[in-house]
Amino acid sequence: MISAQAPITSSRRTIIEATSEQATSDSRICPACGGTGVSRFLSAPDRFHGRRELYHLRSCPFCSCIWLVSPPTPEEMPFHYGRDYHNAIAIGGEGSPVKRWESERETVLKYKQCGSILDIGCSSGAFLSTMPVGSWKLYGIEMDPSMADRARQTTDAEVFTGDAINAPFAPESFDIVTSFDVLEHVYDSKVFLAKVWQWLKPGGIYCVRVPNIDCWEARMLGSFWYGLELPRHLFHFSPRSLSLVMRALGFEEVQVQTSPVSYLEYSAGYFYSAMLERLGFSARPLSQSRPPGFTRRAVRKAVRLTVVEPFGWLASRFGAGASILGIFRKPGE
Repeated sequence: MISAQAPITSSRRTIIEATSEQATSDSRICPACGGTGVSRFLSAPDRFHGRRELYHLRSCPFCSCIWLVSPPTPEEMPFHYGRDYHNAIAIGGEGSPVKRWESERETVLKYKQCGSILDIGCSSGAFLSTMPVGSWKLYGIEMDPSMADRARQTTDAEVFTGDAINAPFAPESFDIVTSFDVLEHVYDSKVFLAKVWQWLKPGGIYCVRVPNIDCWEARMLGSFWYGLELPRHLFHFSPRSLSLVMRALGFEEVQVQTSPVSYLEYSAGYFYSAMLERLGFSARPLSQSRPPGFTRRAVRKAVRLTVVEPFGWLASRFGAGASILGIFRKPGE
């Protein structure tokens, strides 16, 4: 899996072999570290689409990895995304892109100021569009064909449409590889991260963002936490489990920290919808939500400024923010 610069030790072999099992069976073996003694974590439905089928998560007491038991097959998974999901992701990424992606952009530029960058799961290209013109050669990978087309049109990036493991990029092509809110969707993290390793130049940087299952919000809200995204999220990471997996695969840890992102607003919406249904009323799922009117926008902004943003900032200061931003380096150079 990894080049001769990073020989596979016995401890790393355990993790690599375990991850190849994916998160597809109801086993007693942790797919991240191979540990036993796993336990039930929680069960929840797909609240984004307002569906009732329950999905079940298990957790490992040794590495804190949490995974989805018996997830939908890759052939079934498009049903669980859908056009509403892809549009919601694109809209969230495109609004004021420079401000929206400021933290990620500044983090990348801290380590590399020019070169070739690959954004895996680039959606409509919002993040790539913020990179300094003339300093970077832009590349992307996107599963949804319409979003891939939008990325090409808005950024002039070379975008591969399809699964990342099938992308034909040559080894050691990129100075930076990014994946924002992607790794948790991957069936086989071993194969995915092997590709990242292969594509990076020696000394190259991998910048990854995932939801933090160990954040304050997740602990408080349980099955209503927006970051669960069942059944689309197959793995759920904490800072500890992300660091363990990346180091075991040969990457050097540069930085792992939580950010002041907060999912409180959407999580509260899930809770409100559940309460309406218990009272016998129907609730419109988030996937079908309509643009808010002026009054609702004003109320939401006030809540964000007075509750959501201060809470997110405080949580991140204590390492319990809702999102993890990790920087890892491929040894060499």
